[in-house]
Amino acid sequence: MPYWTTMLQSVFEGKAAEIYSALPSQKSSDYDTVKQEVLKAYELVPEAYRQKFRSYKKFDSQTYVEFAREKEDLFDKWLTSKKTDNNFDNLRQLILLEEFKLCVHLDLKTHLDDKTVESIHDAAVISDNYTLSHKRSFKGQNVNTSSGNYKNQSNERTDSKPVAQNKSQSSYNMSSPKFDTFEKKSLTCAYCKKIGHLMADCFRLQKKK
Repeated sequence: MPYWTTMLQSVFEGKAAEIYSALPSQKSSDYDTVKQEVLKAYELVPEAYRQKFRSYKKFDSQTYVEFAREKEDLFDKWLTSKKTDNNFDNLRQLILLEEFKLCVHLDLKTHLDDKTVESIHDAAVISDNYTLSHKRSFKGQNVNTSSGNYKNQSNERTDSKPVAQNKSQSSYNMSSPKFDTFEKKSLTCAYCKKIGHLMADCFRLQKKK
């Protein structure tokens, strides 16, 4: 009814008011046309609706019924933006395509988002072309990364071995400070019976010989 648009005009603000004022007089008096044009101005891209649906969490102040209603509403907006038209195959491709994008590298996902991709098969073909054009092998990249890590770990082990050996050798080094202050006290010469050295190092025995 014509007077409905007049009532709406009084509460329109910002973008909605601009849309309404830009409509021809004939269209501005048609409620359905005004509603469609205003809603179109506030529409989000499909990816935005998808993210809002996936990320929406329940508030403490919400009941589970209210939360379920909001989830359902966001899901419907996502489907509407993708024009699934309650078609099972369209819905199937939508879910498969989303899952496919979650399994690829971020730069490839961004590339797919920039394209108009309606099926998982189209996404796979575009992905292969992108991979070839950028001369990238994702499998090879993983192998290179893992081999690099292994190489680093191998080098670390190699570097650490001499340290461990040196430490081990130093504990038996008769001239080390540690040996002088502790371990020499536990040695007793079998010849002169004095503490601090072995018979092979006994100065008195060497002097006698």
